[in-house]
Amino acid sequence: MFAQSNESTVNGTLQKNSLSFNVGTVILVNGIGVKYQRLFPYENFRFTTTIGADIFRLKFIGIDDFFVPSLRFGLITGKSKRHHIEFNAGLGWLYMQSPKSGFGPYTSTPFMSSPSTERSSFIPVANIGYRFQAPNKDFVFRTGLGFPELIYVGLGVAF
Repeated sequence: MFAQSNESTVNGTLQKNSLSFNVGTVILVNGIGVKYQRLFPYENFRFTTTIGADIFRLKFIGIDDFFVPSLRFGLITGKSKRHHIEFNAGLGWLYMQSPKSGFGPYTSTPFMSSPSTERSSFIPVANIGYRFQAPNKDFVFRTGLGFPELIYVGLGVAF
């Protein structure tokens, strides 16, 4: 028989899986994202693996759109508490598209200087923040600072 044991219902710890949606902003850049996270218990903290995707729009001289799927590994403090600090770092794939520009058909960013409407590259991704998730409860609230998330707030569900 194939089944998944969920120890959180037995000993009052955090649910192992979560799905959250976040919004982020820093003046000229706005974004939204979705994250799936799996927790792996170890003494008084949790190791995490996170798969996510974020979409951003930068409005400066032109308009640049960014899509960043990512894979991260990290830590969450506390085993059976409601308030946690989380840290995640990993690698993302940045896809940039410049459909509109204030000066001619092309625009560029400091890390992509050649004139083109589409670019992609691997980038480092990371975040540090506060997480509210009570043991054996479904609600997840996240807020913090990250790249590429910016200053973010997120809501989710644990299962």
